[in-house]
Amino acid sequence: MRIGIVGCGGIALGYAAMLTEEGHDPVLWSPSGKSAADLRGAELEVSGVLETRFSPAFACDPQVLVEHAEVVIIAVPGYGHKAVIDAVVPFARSGQTFIVSAQLSLSATYLWQQLQARGVSANVVAWATTALMSRRSGAKSISIGGVRSRLEAAVLPAGGGGSAIALCNSLFGDRFTEVADITAIALSNLNPPIHLASALCNFSRIEKAEYWANYDGITPSVARMIEALDAERLAVAEAYGVRVRTVHEHYHLTFGFEPGQTLADMAAAVHEKRKGPPGPVTTDTRFVTEDVPFGIVPVIALADKRGVAVPLHKAGLVVVNALYGRQFENENDLLSWVA
Repeated sequence: MRIGIVGCGGIALGYAAMLTEEGHDPVLWSPSGKSAADLRGAELEVSGVLETRFSPAFACDPQVLVEHAEVVIIAVPGYGHKAVIDAVVPFARSGQTFIVSAQLSLSATYLWQQLQARGVSANVVAWATTALMSRRSGAKSISIGGVRSRLEAAVLPAGGGGSAIALCNSLFGDRFTEVADITAIALSNLNPPIHLASALCNFSRIEKAEYWANYDGITPSVARMIEALDAERLAVAEAYGVRVRTVHEHYHLTFGFEPGQTLADMAAAVHEKRKGPPGPVTTDTRFVTEDVPFGIVPVIALADKRGVAVPLHKAGLVVVNALYGRQFENENDLLSWVA
């Protein structure tokens, strides 16, 4: 199958590697062009749960990418979603499927609205998080740390989910479960609360560019903060009448742990097994610049609409704003479009 992948980071390249391994025809488009510069005409070395080498194919612009594709996967950071959606929609055609990996700030809803405005009849699939954990380990290499065993997804338009979920499973394996409400996906991404707690509690390490292992940084105290943030997120989900997995269920399904272990113990076990990945060593980290405006801020907005108290989310936003001297709530360019 012909797959267009928007992005050229660790996740996008990981998808290209998996799809190539399964005999599909993926083509990538790097919106900035910078991430693809070292890879054009070169081989990418893939390590981790998949060991292979292949030469990625690239489109020169969004029109070439979308015209090539039967399926288009958006795999860029949240702060790039609106820009790339605006870039690809003019070339979309009916019958295509668009996958948002992963939805942040109801970006799949924005994509669906823009397709409707053009009269394009296409399915939009919103994933709760990425199907794999992958990062750039070098200019011409990536490391795939794992593939998630279970992943929730919602489909627009409602009622078109059966074939779209089956398509996701055919591409990436039988791991996708459909949920009916797109709001459940908006509240299902666990990266923002986990990364907020990890970043705040390890911030001096990040700013001083000291090495630290991500899961080793989830000590019992940090784990308690993550659980407190999770309790607020679950309360928001309950107010909207949707069921989302808990952070403990997330670890069980992602890493194969049996129920009953503490979050701190599971994080320690992941660290012992993987000895990584490293935590961020620059303040220009997606733990903050993506996950706060496009993960924490939307939860606050949804909570305010239903009168749900989320004091820890709001306090985390205030602290991060003070640390950075920025107003991250003003850096989300999607909320006003899908409010």
